[in-house]
Amino acid sequence: MFMFKLLPVLFIILGAVGVFFPRISWYLGIGWQFKNAEPSTAALVSARISGILAIAAGVFLLTSGILPN
Repeated sequence: MFMFKLLPVLFIILGAVGVFFPRISWYLGIGWQFKNAEPSTAALVSARISGILAIAAGVFLLTSGILPN
């Protein structure tokens, strides 16, 4: 049952990385596949939006009571 509480916390942590450090999020997702590549502005905005959605999903899962105890 510990895993059910860990998943929303991971969503929140990874979402915070996406919001505050979008270049790291881009690199972990796509950037490692290329040499000397830089993310576009659209990629950084997308990383931040995805981070906000991940944080919202994590908070929702923690507070909604959907997950078993």
